[in-house]
Amino acid sequence: MTDTTQAWPVAVFAHNEARNIIACLDSLRAATGHPAECYVLANACADRTEALVREYSASHPGVHLVSIALGDKANAWNVFVHEVAPRGAAHYFFIDGDVRATPGSLDAMAQALMLHPQANGVSALPRSGRGVAAFQRDMLKDNGIAGNLYGLRGDFVERIRARAVKMPVGTIGEDALMGAMLKWDLRGDTRWDDSRVTVAEAAGFEFDSVSPWLPREWKKYFRRRVRYSIRGYQNRMLGRAIQPGGFEALPQHVGDLYLRYPELLTLGWRGADSVFDWLAIREIKAAR
Repeated sequence: MTDTTQAWPVAVFAHNEARNIIACLDSLRAATGHPAECYVLANACADRTEALVREYSASHPGVHLVSIALGDKANAWNVFVHEVAPRGAAHYFFIDGDVRATPGSLDAMAQALMLHPQANGVSALPRSGRGVAAFQRDMLKDNGIAGNLYGLRGDFVERIRARAVKMPVGTIGEDALMGAMLKWDLRGDTRWDDSRVTVAEAAGFEFDSVSPWLPREWKKYFRRRVRYSIRGYQNRMLGRAIQPGGFEALPQHVGDLYLRYPELLTLGWRGADSVFDWLAIREIKAAR
């Protein structure tokens, strides 16, 4: 049973986020008037992220450092949901350490869940980035989940725990898998239901874009494009495993899906994206 007076647990995913983590934590203080406990999931940080969080938590008792050796967001999600987050909260929130929540966002998402009792989760809208208007339109049209900032109803989190559902380690772009959990209602034998997610239009997140036109950003941009292609292949395999096997059919590591569904590693023509698809297939095959 959920407790509406209990502090809201907030997962903050951080991998080498010394440049952004304090701004993220500061933004969360302005994102809600409700008590919140922020758990910074510092996974394999080699910079000053952990030191900065320790210093910050000394004067902000609601901030907690969780040091994780493995550098993987899906694994950090599993650690938070199944090991760290207190039980019984009405809502659980998730934010990337390189984004900033806009003021009042957590309150707006909690309100959206109250107004849409059929929804398992709620997403905030992007407020920055290239193509932000199109991104917002697509999310509002399809009730999409943005992994940068979203919330889950407490009862839904309890169901995840009870069924021991975990994200495969190595999953890229876990927002697609999260959307599947929500819209398939943690089942593999039901129809996709967009009403299981609501988008809080008053909630938002901001971030600093990576520009492909700046030489210092080229390597980061190139790597991101390859990861987008890897994510596309992973999503096909994840969908194949879930329907109709259910979320319990997911393996512990996403690499097991590469061995299970090698026929999905096909290369088609997608213009310039085909180059990144080819590199993605090569990387996936090397990891098998």
